[in-house]
Amino acid sequence: MYCPQCGSIVPAGSQFCPSCGTPVNQQTQTAVPPQPAAPAAPSYPAAPPPGPQPAPAPQAAPVTPAMPAAPATPAVPPVPGAPMGAAPAPQPVTPKAPVQITPQQLAAFGTSAGIGIGAAIVMALLGMLISWSMLQNLIDSADLSEPLTNLNFFHRLGVYLALGASGSITAKMGMGGSVVGSASASVPLSWIGYALAIGCAFGAFLMARRAAIRFRWVGVVSAFAVGIVSGLVMLLLTAIMRYSYTEDTNFITVSGATFRTFAMVFVLATVGALIGYFLADTTADESNVFTAAWTWSHRVRGFRRTVVETAACYVVVSTVVALIVMIVASSKMSGLTSGAGPLWAFLPLVLPALGAWSVVIGSFGAIEFGSTGASPISISLFGSDAMATFDYTWALWLMFVLYLLCGFYVALRAAARNAYDPYYADWRFCWQAPACWLAFWLITPYLFMAVQGGGGGISSSSGMTYQIVPALWFCLIAALWSFIIEVVARLLGPTVIQSLTGIWPVLVGGTVRPGLRSTRHDPHEVVFAESVTMAAQAGVASATEAFATPVPGAPQAPVRGGISAMPRSGDSLIAPAVPGAATVAATRKPMSPKTKMWLIIGGVAVGLVIILSIVFSALNSSTFSASATAKQYIAAIESGDFNGANGIAKPQVKNDQMKLLSNDAVPKEGRISNAQVIREKANGNSKIVTVSYTLDGKEVTHDLKMIKRGSKALFFTDWGVAEPMTTTIFVSKPEAISALAVNGVEVTEKNAKGTDNGIWSFTVYPGTYSVSAGKSKYLTSEASQIVASGDESSSDSRTVLSVEATDALTEAIQQKVNEKIDECEKSTDLEPKGCPFSAYSYGDDKNMRNFTWSVTDYPQVEVDTDYGTFQTDYGIKVKYTYEYRSSDGWEPNDGSTTLSAMSGIFSVDGDKLTIELDDSDD
Repeated sequence: MYCPQCGSIVPAGSQFCPSCGTPVNQQTQTAVPPQPAAPAAPSYPAAPPPGPQPAPAPQAAPVTPAMPAAPATPAVPPVPGAPMGAAPAPQPVTPKAPVQITPQQLAAFGTSAGIGIGAAIVMALLGMLISWSMLQNLIDSADLSEPLTNLNFFHRLGVYLALGASGSITAKMGMGGSVVGSASASVPLSWIGYALAIGCAFGAFLMARRAAIRFRWVGVVSAFAVGIVSGLVMLLLTAIMRYSYTEDTNFITVSGATFRTFAMVFVLATVGALIGYFLADTTADESNVFTAAWTWSHRVRGFRRTVVETAACYVVVSTVVALIVMIVASSKMSGLTSGAGPLWAFLPLVLPALGAWSVVIGSFGAIEFGSTGASPISISLFGSDAMATFDYTWALWLMFVLYLLCGFYVALRAAARNAYDPYYADWRFCWQAPACWLAFWLITPYLFMAVQGGGGGISSSSGMTYQIVPALWFCLIAALWSFIIEVVARLLGPTVIQSLTGIWPVLVGGTVRPGLRSTRHDPHEVVFAESVTMAAQAGVASATEAFATPVPGAPQAPVRGGISAMPRSGDSLIAPAVPGAATVAATRKPMSPKTKMWLIIGGVAVGLVIILSIVFSALNSSTFSASATAKQYIAAIESGDFNGANGIAKPQVKNDQMKLLSNDAVPKEGRISNAQVIREKANGNSKIVTVSYTLDGKEVTHDLKMIKRGSKALFFTDWGVAEPMTTTIFVSKPEAISALAVNGVEVTEKNAKGTDNGIWSFTVYPGTYSVSAGKSKYLTSEASQIVASGDESSSDSRTVLSVEATDALTEAIQQKVNEKIDECEKSTDLEPKGCPFSAYSYGDDKNMRNFTWSVTDYPQVEVDTDYGTFQTDYGIKVKYTYEYRSSDGWEPNDGSTTLSAMSGIFSVDGDKLTIELDDSDD
């Protein structure tokens, strides 16, 4: 009989289709025509009562009206040396119903693609919700231009969808209507991509069970259709959500609609759908893809089981390692840079990549960093080319130990499985798992584990590219590790298990669980649901039983239920069927009526809407209101967290002018107090929030303009401060100093908002500021107080800094003057250049030569710190001798003159003194 729903053959007496589960009504058959007699079957003992057994015994096929029953065949290849029964006589085969493509089957891939895309969007929304505030802080702190700070909710969602599936985003910049530059970037596969694949697998499994889609041909074609539809839908979504900014003839666009995005979504969706169709075809006794995957992974044999267990073990351990790395990195970065600590905001994006990279490094691989024009650098167990002072090598070796233990654990589980399934313990199968991992690590690093990007100008032939990717040669290392696991499982594993019997309960889960093998069964083979588990799971006398070799002729001890607790090395995995045993059709509890289901869903939805409405109203008027943001802002200033205030509303000044707006310049005393919100008033699309605070014993009010910056937590308005609560202070300083100390922070002219005739202005938050010339051995000054209350016209916001010269300054300038005079005394010229003295000549200067100068005393220096100048007294007598030419030849002579005044300028920067003499005084 054929199923009216899917066309599959239904065994006689079965009330449900074994493929799709549709109830069927079988009619009473007429008398069966005489058939040739079948060979007499040997007698068997009665079937034992249900209980834990090594493997279920497939029952004899039920007799159909068309032909006699065919004997059941073993589920595994025969064990060499095992006796074989006589082959049955050839029997005619009932033709299978042709595969029919129904509209329901054609629509299945649409459901699979829809669930996959929906799962990816949900995961992208979750990632955005977690990282929104952190990402906004990074954008604000990067001081980017306005076009790059206007990405709204949908723009970021498009970027998340593209990057999360390991696709790519491109940015194009243009001027004058033409493209002048472009850039692209891609990141490793994240939870968003995994959600896409799992969603497609879930939908494919669901629809395959309903539409009776077989894995071969119809399932494969449907899987490829799922991939194409998913890729096109994702391409459309990212194109719709692209960011575009235009100003005059200049423009910039950011989009995730790229070929890589389509290709990666196609691959993920296709693989997910193939997995769903495959599981639906091989685990017909499960109701959803998750339990089906679990069941299949415990029934699969040989190298596939080794690969599955290796992947599962390494994924769990690498995820824990990645979480620990994120904790440590967050702690270290928060100590270095304020606001850089919470890497948890990007957990859905970076966790899978960190886990994969840790496996590579911890298994003797390397992560390579490469960029255009630079030598590649790498991080491995043996050091880092990237950081010469990398002091966490011990942590890398700790990861190596963890992954070494993982490999040993997988090998022991494989050894335990070989005791139950000795067929695959043969050495001729030891190459399969290594070959699988070789192919995996050869293909996936550049597809799913690489950070890649680049950019350049359209008119320029040169550009910049970069990539962070596991080393390609790691595929050989991974294959070697897998081969070592196979060797340990065959040589060392049995010895360890028999020596350490206490670890058997930990390893017994690696054995093969019997059960339903496939829905593509022969009509004469009975398909039954899994009703027993491995005997080892029910209890074993000792682990040594699993590896015991039976002695020929020796009697075997009876075991509970008449079946040995553990399989012997020569046993087949699945025993022959017991003739005469009743076939039990797999039945399921009927699903709840649709009406009841929709009533429950509707009631829950209404209740959730009411509760969410109340919560939304309460949060919108309190936690996410404009007043709450304003309160948070002034509270940060009041507590001295200037960096936090900058994160809420970044002052519109240059980075150099932010020096007094950091936590280093917070007043130790004289901060604002009693900060509170007085009122909130609507002003079009914005709001005006009036706040008050006390400073220097006076109450000050200030109006904060609040604007909408987007959405927060998806549903609430994100209010921002449009005009930060900053003010300006003015310092009139002497020309002699080039730096000031404001609340202990040294500032120079580049940190000032403006300079005008020796008056420097600085942007600060409200508070009291102490201004001095700083510490110097050349100048002394008394600190001046400035009260920055917000009234820039007030005299309290201005100060005149006065300084006095120390003896060290006077002595240093005096020494400079003395050195100049000593240098001038060495001159033999009539008029020494740049010197404060010279001789008067009545005739030709060529008739005078060989001058010698002698200054009777050094002049005294007078210092003016207001203008940064100095001057010496004059009139000091200077004697000189020379030779003049007469009619009788050169004759000696002498004379005297007076010293002119000397002047110059000086400047002081801490303990650095600069002196310049004026050469025009000669």
